Amino acid sequence: MSDNFWEHVNQYRKLGFDPLRWIPTCSNEVDNHIMKSALADTKRSSIKISPSWFDSFYHIDGKMPELTRRVYSLTNPVVDKEVEVKRALAIFRVHTGAGEYAPLLSESLQNFLKVFSTKVSVSCVSAVLTEHPEAQFGMLDYIELHRGDKVGYMPCVTSATQVTDVTRAPDADVHSNIAMTSAIELLNLLGCGMPSSFRLFPVYDAPSEEILDRIRSNLDVFTSRYNLAMEDYSSLKIGKLFYGTTAMASTTKEMPTRYDQIEQGMEIIVTNKFGGLLALNLYTLGRMDSENIIKYEQNEVSFASISEARDEAIKNLSEPHFALGKIITKYCPDFGAPFDKNAHIMAVHPVGSQGVFALGSLAELANSHLLVNELPVRNEEIARFATKEFLVENATASVNGCHLIVAARDVASLVIEDLKKHNFAPERIGVVAKKGAASVAFAKDISQFVASKAKLARLTTSPATLQ
Repeated sequence: MSDNFWEHVNQYRKLGFDPLRWIPTCSNEVDNHIMKSALADTKRSSIKISPSWFDSFYHIDGKMPELTRRVYSLTNPVVDKEVEVKRALAIFRVHTGAGEYAPLLSESLQNFLKVFSTKVSVSCVSAVLTEHPEAQFGMLDYIELHRGDKVGYMPCVTSATQVTDVTRAPDADVHSNIAMTSAIELLNLLGCGMPSSFRLFPVYDAPSEEILDRIRSNLDVFTSRYNLAMEDYSSLKIGKLFYGTTAMASTTKEMPTRYDQIEQGMEIIVTNKFGGLLALNLYTLGRMDSENIIKYEQNEVSFASISEARDEAIKNLSEPHFALGKIITKYCPDFGAPFDKNAHIMAVHPVGSQGVFALGSLAELANSHLLVNELPVRNEEIARFATKEFLVENATASVNGCHLIVAARDVASLVIEDLKKHNFAPERIGVVAKKGAASVAFAKDISQFVASKAKLARLTTSPATLQ
C-alpha cells in the first residue's frame, strides 16, 4: 500500500505539483491576511486588485459576455498587446518562498503588475502556492459586456484545486472534477441554480500531450454529465500540472450579498458542520507513514472510520450541489426589487478551506461584531485529537456544502427547513451582536480545533467587548 502511494506522490512531483504540502494547513491557497497585506503595499499599478470571492456583471438579455484569456510569466511578464477591457478575473500561482511572506509577495506582484499600462479592475482572484519556481504564472481572464437590456446578474468566480485524491493518478478525473465543482459551488451560493445558465472555462496544464488529452476527455465527461456549457481555451502551456477554472452563471434575482444591509440581531447559519477536509488529511498522513495509523488507533481513532469519512469528502468535493442554488434563489428578490429583511436572505459567504476563519471574512464585509455561540464540527473528538497532536493547523477546514448565511430569525427558520429537505445539516451558530467594527467572539474555546495561536489572535476578541 505504501509503495503504491509514494509512487503516485513522486509522479505528481515530477509533473511540478507537490500533493502533500497542503496537509498541515488544509489549504494550498495564499493566506488571506498575507494577500491583503501584500496588495496594500503594491503601489502605482494600473491593475487594481481588490480581492473578493466573486465578481458580478450584469446579465444582458439575449447576449453573453466575451472572455479573453491571457497567461503570463509571473517573474518576467511580457505584454506585447494589452487587452482593452476594463475588468478581469485572475489566478496567480506563486512560489511558496514569496507566497508565505507578505513583503516578498508584494514585491512579486509589483514586478508582475508594473508592466501593464491599461487600467483594469480585478475583484475575483485566486492565489495558490507552488514549490516549483518555474511553475509560477499570472492569468487574467478579461470579461467584456455587450450593450442591451439588463435582466439580471452574471456572477463570475475562479477556482484552483486545493486538495485532491493522492491515491489516484495525476490525470484522473477526480482532479478536474474538484476544480469545476468548487467554482459551481460558489455560483450556487450566489443563487445560480440552473445548470443551463452555467459556462465553464477550464484552466489546466501538464507537461505532455498524452496527459493533456486525458484531462480534456475528463472535462468533456464532467460537463456532459451535468449538461454544462464549456469553452476550452487550451492549456496554460507552462508545462506543469495544474487544475482550475473560471466560471459564470446567470440569475434573474438580486444576489444575497448585501453585507452593508446586515443588521444587529440577525442570525448566522452554517449550512453544514465545519470540518470535512480533516479526514482527507489524516487519511493521507496514514498512507504516508503507518506509524500515524498506530497513533490514531492508540487514541481510539480507527483508520477505517477515517477512510470512510475521506471517501465522503472526495465525493462531496467532486459532485455539484445544484439544490443549494435553488434554495438560495427562493429567498432572493427579483432583479431590481428591494430586499425585505423579513422575507430574504441578507448575505452569504463560503467557508471552504478557511473553516472558522470565514467568520472573520464575513465580519469584515459586514463591518460587524459577530457572536458565535455554537461551533458544530464533524467528528469533534477526532478534530480535537488532530489539533492537540499538531497534525493539522485548522481542523475546521470544510468541504463543499458548508457555508454561512445571514438572515432575520423567521427567514433563517425557513431556510433551515429547506436545507434539511436536501440533506444539508444546517444550524444556528450565532448572531450579529453589534455594527461598527469587524470582530468575532466565541462563547466556546476554539483553540481545541485551531492550532495556530497567532491566527486565532487575529480572529478573536473578548466577549466582554460586546457587552
